[in-house]
Amino acid sequence: MDFFGFILKKGHIKRTILKGVYEENLKMVGEGYGYHKKQRFVTTLMMLGSMALLTLTIVYVWHHSSFYQNPFSQYKKLNLSNSRLEIQKNNPDASKFQVKSLTPSQYNSFLNNLNTPLSQIFGLKVKTIIIDPGHGGKDPGAVGKLGTLEKDITLDIASKLKKRLTKYQKYEILMTRETDTHLSLEDRINFANSKRADIYISIHVNYIPSKPSNIIETYYFGPNTDKKTLLLVEKENKGTQYTMSDFQEIIQKIGNTVKTQESNLLAQCIQKSLYYNIKKHNKNSEDWGVRKAPFMVLLGVNIPSVLSEVTCLSNTLEEKKLNQEQYREEIAQFLEEGIVVYLNQKNNN
Repeated sequence: MDFFGFILKKGHIKRTILKGVYEENLKMVGEGYGYHKKQRFVTTLMMLGSMALLTLTIVYVWHHSSFYQNPFSQYKKLNLSNSRLEIQKNNPDASKFQVKSLTPSQYNSFLNNLNTPLSQIFGLKVKTIIIDPGHGGKDPGAVGKLGTLEKDITLDIASKLKKRLTKYQKYEILMTRETDTHLSLEDRINFANSKRADIYISIHVNYIPSKPSNIIETYYFGPNTDKKTLLLVEKENKGTQYTMSDFQEIIQKIGNTVKTQESNLLAQCIQKSLYYNIKKHNKNSEDWGVRKAPFMVLLGVNIPSVLSEVTCLSNTLEEKKLNQEQYREEIAQFLEEGIVVYLNQKNNN
């Protein structure tokens, strides 16, 4: 029965009831005015009772009709058990109304199988950059055949790079050291983490006696089984004060997806610029590319971080050129170009 049919039927019921009550009242009061007062009182009570009965009947019919229905009666209560929200509907398609929380494995799948970097998805920007000149103070780093010290070269290139990046104004540029002072790996890590920086760039100079060519390579944190690389890592990690009890906390940082993605991208930009430009100055340069290695300093900082071996002191031509201020300025420029390419991808709005 449609809505209008129901209304007509309901109106017919009310009219029938009212007509019956009316006719009954006429019979009782037909000669009405000559009745005894007591009889009129009883009649009045009967009329009132009939009207009350009519009212109750109408309410009952209306409430139990198919027209009146609680619009939420078809849903069950919200079930918040098992840390999930489920809206269950009484129909065969109830599964369409279920919303379940993601499991850890589903989160891992989301984080590790995207073609788009997470920083791009979430619109993450770069505001603070830390430049870390390798070695310093009592730690000279590599020493060239002409007596050139790695710590001096890295500090000068880092200082020139800071000056170049500062001109962009929208970035805060910090250095782990600005003089010839010694810093432990923990000092560098704590400095970077305390400043809430966004990217970390550690500058070093290669020294590979067995390879006379100029080796250029850039690292980000990750596993590596190459013996030569592990020897370099062991040398760079030697100054750490971390103990065995710190290992569990350290190892938990390995799964940081955003850090790994961004470190890789930053390393690619820097390495490409360095090799392309230095090759113009020294034809005997080799591109060893972007590589993973378990450098403690790269693991310790909580942000995207790279370690760049910007040139090679074991190459005689490079050592001579590194003693020229103009060449060190050019290397700083090559680093700047790579970093800016990366930054333009992060801060393109």
